[in-house]
Amino acid sequence: MDVFCILIHLIYEYYKKMSNIDSLNTEKFLFLDVGNSAVKAVYRQKGKWTSVHHKGKGHATDLIEWIKSHIRDFEAIVMSSVRKEIGNAFEEELQEVECITLSVGDIPDEMLDYATPETLGIDRFLACYGAVALTSKSAVVIDAGTACTIDFISADEVFRGGVIAPGFSAFNALLSKRAPVLPFIESDTLIPEVWPGKSTIASLAWGQAGFYRDAIMAALKRYEEEYDSFDVFITGGDARKIESLLGMQGRIRPFLVFKGMERMMQLSTSVNGD
Repeated sequence: MDVFCILIHLIYEYYKKMSNIDSLNTEKFLFLDVGNSAVKAVYRQKGKWTSVHHKGKGHATDLIEWIKSHIRDFEAIVMSSVRKEIGNAFEEELQEVECITLSVGDIPDEMLDYATPETLGIDRFLACYGAVALTSKSAVVIDAGTACTIDFISADEVFRGGVIAPGFSAFNALLSKRAPVLPFIESDTLIPEVWPGKSTIASLAWGQAGFYRDAIMAALKRYEEEYDSFDVFITGGDARKIESLLGMQGRIRPFLVFKGMERMMQLSTSVNGD
């Protein structure tokens, strides 16, 4: 009976702590996004997202050192990770502060229209969940990083799935690795105005930048045919290149994943408060 009482007390204390989390005190949180090739950290300062800049950007060890030197500035660390080993390293190293790791298991079932949630990268959902809060419509999020994902979330905040493709930089590097005799063109080479390409350089530009743009536009057209109207948001390291390719000005939102993390915390607060 004593063990049961202790368990009930621990559960009560956990939910009590979670119930104190709201949009006002998330400024005391450090948000970590552990991606495929980089670790990003941000916090809110006077209502605005502020990125942590540290030596060796993208390296977990350098970021851990920075966090330890600022440990008193934060009440908790909220983390999402697609690389379990790095996420575990953060939790192991930063035991002085509460670490809350968000996972796909925290997403209510009714918010996922996805056949294999156990394989879903949490960052895909979080970016969409952050984006849909910025519009009254459904949203498509193009996350242009190591991989390029083009995901759809409906206006009722249900993640509907999407596309996973090689990132723009990785895509452009394919030919130079496999066909080194071809001329090299920079990834920011403009799409030629004349179709088809009238030179090898122009043909390569159509086959890389043009091909990539057309593929994304085809995915957007399919969403348009399948669902109602939506807004498009672009995030990730290659966001500016993709925005330029698509001719969609003002669509870049670099903090979508973190906005989604913040909303997930608020969702947990709401659920735990019921």
